[in-house]
Amino acid sequence: MFAVEAFAATELGNASFLLVDQDHGVGLVIDPYRDVDAYLTRAETVGIKLTHAFDTHLHNDFASGRGELAAEAGTAIGELDAGQELAFGGLKLRALHTPGHTPDHKSYLLVDGERPRALFSGGAVMIGAIARTDLFGPHLAVHLALEALRTLQVRLRGLPDDLAIFPTHGSGSFCGTGGSSGHETTLGRERSTNPFFLTTEVMPFLARALNQQRYPAYYRDMAGFNLRGPALLGRRPAPPAKLSAPDVERFMAEGAAVVDVRQGRHYDRGHIPGSYSVGMDGPFSAWVGWLIPRDRKIVLAGGTDLQHFEAQRQLHRIGFDSITGALDGGMDAWQSSGRGLSTFETKDIEDMAEWILSAEPMTVVDARDEHEWAGGHVPGAVHMYVPDISYRAGEIPSEAPVAVHCASGYRAGIAASLLEQAGLKRIIHVNGPYSDWDRLHLAESRP
Repeated sequence: MFAVEAFAATELGNASFLLVDQDHGVGLVIDPYRDVDAYLTRAETVGIKLTHAFDTHLHNDFASGRGELAAEAGTAIGELDAGQELAFGGLKLRALHTPGHTPDHKSYLLVDGERPRALFSGGAVMIGAIARTDLFGPHLAVHLALEALRTLQVRLRGLPDDLAIFPTHGSGSFCGTGGSSGHETTLGRERSTNPFFLTTEVMPFLARALNQQRYPAYYRDMAGFNLRGPALLGRRPAPPAKLSAPDVERFMAEGAAVVDVRQGRHYDRGHIPGSYSVGMDGPFSAWVGWLIPRDRKIVLAGGTDLQHFEAQRQLHRIGFDSITGALDGGMDAWQSSGRGLSTFETKDIEDMAEWILSAEPMTVVDARDEHEWAGGHVPGAVHMYVPDISYRAGEIPSEAPVAVHCASGYRAGIAASLLEQAGLKRIIHVNGPYSDWDRLHLAESRP
């Protein structure tokens, strides 16, 4: 008898999986994160020994925890080559070659006797999608997309419809576009509903597979980071050191990035000038990894001690270990030390509509990605996707206010902090769903 438990990393849009054979008292982990305490605690709770840890592929979006599990639990870290099997309790785990997302991608088929029971598919099959094929550069993107087509239509063809599928990449992952939420599906369901299974002609499949959003900058060196092997953190790393306001100011002067983890509305009411607004209520680590170089020192600010600890955990997951500490006492401590705060105006979509209709001098910045912009945008808006703002902010006139919006308000908050860093003075954070534009029956501009 086996059981599978998903461990979600919602900020990454991913899941890793603990496979347990309770009858034989053993377990293994597929695609483990670097923070391994949850796996170890669960193994202790159910009374099993973790024997192995496997990665489905060389990850570009998070640091592998295989080395950490080997150090903490003594799990084997050897690879299974395609076609090889591992005896696991009363079951077998078979490695399948399923390239597409990466050239050497493997999926792991759990076999009970001769009956296939589950497939840990990594990015070869997502719920409603597949993982992107362009992470190794544009010269290999088409080749890998064709491999992905062969994986779906040929390599997985002999597997039964009732096979349980457990994908690593899921909804919200920058490793794929269009995936649905959840951590489990069946092969039959994907064959009948997943557009990548249903698109069998080559050119339409390529068009679909290569129509992807941009991915965070830290992806570029993440594979190399995993190849070298992440430094060991231990089962329970210490929380971030507590820093005084003078400490934070000194680290900023030395080039450290201050990352405020509060929600955008709270950041707007008062924040350290020049800090980044990246709230814990969204894909925190992905955006930090997009905007801040891996080797730059990071100071956390705003929020609670618990949020600082969680922020550190999420940054460790992507190999960002240069966390100097966290401001003790929040904005109250910063102000009581005689240091000033910056503020932004917080407005709603309705306010933006009124500005446009009044023809008041105002720059409206749309911080959404290219796909969202192409689907419709506010008349007269300037399109600057969040990662481009630091390079293009000089295009915005400084004599008029600038209002920045996105789809929900989260990315607009990040963008507002980047505009401040670029020297803009009157910044308005439009914090609300872009869908309100449709709800108000306002005309959209389309290309």
